[in-house]
Amino acid sequence: MAYEIFMPQLSDSMEEGKLIKWMVSVNDKVKIGDVIAEVESDKAIMELQCFKNGVVTALYIKEGESAPVGTVIVDISLDIQESTSQIDEAEEKNKIEEEFEQVSSKEEYSLVRAIASPKARILAKSLNMNIQALQDIDKLPVPSHVKDIVLYHKKRFFTPKALSLIEEYSLDVSDFQVQTKQDSYAVLEYIKEKNISIKQKISSFQKALIENLDKSALRAVYHIYDYIDVRYLKKYSDYGMTVWFLKIFAKSMMDFEGFRSSIKGDFICTSVNANISIAMQANRKLYMPVLKDVNHLSLKNIEEKLLEYKKKVEISSLPIEEMQGSNLGLSNLGFTGIHRFDAMINQDDSSIAAIGASEAGRIALTLSLDHRLINGYEAALFMQRVKELCLEEEFFQEEVKNV
Repeated sequence: MAYEIFMPQLSDSMEEGKLIKWMVSVNDKVKIGDVIAEVESDKAIMELQCFKNGVVTALYIKEGESAPVGTVIVDISLDIQESTSQIDEAEEKNKIEEEFEQVSSKEEYSLVRAIASPKARILAKSLNMNIQALQDIDKLPVPSHVKDIVLYHKKRFFTPKALSLIEEYSLDVSDFQVQTKQDSYAVLEYIKEKNISIKQKISSFQKALIENLDKSALRAVYHIYDYIDVRYLKKYSDYGMTVWFLKIFAKSMMDFEGFRSSIKGDFICTSVNANISIAMQANRKLYMPVLKDVNHLSLKNIEEKLLEYKKKVEISSLPIEEMQGSNLGLSNLGFTGIHRFDAMINQDDSSIAAIGASEAGRIALTLSLDHRLINGYEAALFMQRVKELCLEEEFFQEEVKNV
């Protein structure tokens, strides 16, 4: 019967030892107390003794090589008398393990060596980890469970950056059959080799966004495409395109009640004033804060409200109540150079306007509309009204004057 000798922990800070010199060879007889090797720790060179009588059958590392604490380095075939004693000890240990599965008291078995749950033993075996040796040097608790095996394996074989990657990609440490410490580069190579995708739990914010988009996708939506003359938008550009569009759409909405309406249950609810949601993003999250009563706000009021919302969005502090109550949405990607795009209608809004980039004195405007609230003819008239306002210099002059 084989008796295994492990790389010992010779100091509190020692994680691996270096085999300096073998004092025995394969087939040598050894007895209790014999020095079989010299091992170098992080502090000194010490002698490694044998605590059984028998014959050396295998030496697993060469002189000058290093191995982690708890690694088997010698196999010894025991004398017959010693083997009988070992068999009795194994039978007694199996009996104790069977009792341990039925008794949860840690204290009762705290002095019993190599006590671990069945799952912990299976995992330790897959990782080539000797529970008994690590319990003897207080590297594993008695009893040991799966979480203890995983924790030791992580700390022993992976750098902090490597562990961060393992957690980020939801990897199983048992996938790494390692004997030396692994850095983040090694883990990244494994991720690339296996083509592993990163997993991120969907946040409550993202769930709400997905639910809203799923709801929007079920509507009877159609689109109208046209261009807007930007001569006065550029001439009176002190307040920016988005501010002007909010004012222009608010004024137009007051002439078309379908653009101020929402369907709620068995009712069509029409707002008295123009309430507009505006698309903003930060940290890959989309927000739709709502500006209420825009038809009564001055250009300066609108500009200040937009700045307030922008700051809240950047620090993710926009309350849910400030993203409710709109009837029309506005999404402006023109500043990115995008010429034209379609936008998804927000929540219960009737429509959304997608503003593209300025080109050759014109801006591409796309209206996405809920056909249940706005028919094509009404939408065409609304678009015509928006285009007319953009060509009325008196409108621009009056709004600037009212600031």
